[in-house]
Amino acid sequence: MTVTESTRRPRALDKKRAALVVLVPAALLLGLTTRIWARGESRDVLSQAVTEVTGGAAAPGVVGLTAVCVVALLGLMTGGRVIRAVAAVVIVLASLGALAMTLLVALRPVGTVADAVARELARTTAPAATGSSTAWVWSAVVVAALLALGAVLAAVSSRSWAGLSGRYERGDKPAGGPRGEVRTTWDELSEGGDPTLRDAPDET
Repeated sequence: MTVTESTRRPRALDKKRAALVVLVPAALLLGLTTRIWARGESRDVLSQAVTEVTGGAAAPGVVGLTAVCVVALLGLMTGGRVIRAVAAVVIVLASLGALAMTLLVALRPVGTVADAVARELARTTAPAATGSSTAWVWSAVVVAALLALGAVLAAVSSRSWAGLSGRYERGDKPAGGPRGEVRTTWDELSEGGDPTLRDAPDET
């Protein structure tokens, strides 16, 4: 491989940087769902006051999909090859879904306000309404785009990661008895054996 080819190839993120590019926008997006994303008025005689719709009410799926991204990130960082492959697909799809839902609210504020009024009045059809998007929802769109970008980078970089360290793996199982029961050091001592001799180094 030449120097030019190695410099053109994008460098994979390590686990710490991948966690930052996913967790930071995920936390910001969750915070933005508590803000007002759309504001408008209904033309219904029963509800003529100004209606303000938060992000959590306008797109409740954003919260769930963002949480899925965090869980999938955990699978990327701790799982084996198969788990990482599945988690990579999940984190990318969940982040793109959150972006699509956020962008949909930003582009159709009238429908968002009308749906909120319909829920408030317990109606099956949305009334006529006016609406406008706030700066908060457009901020959420930018953050959701950053989350999707971070999810893609983490998914691609995870192919070069290793699983958990060997210290988290279980050690060798104790020897079993004639009926399959697990034998302990105490059992060996009770039978007159010395378990320390088994682990002692061979003398030459």
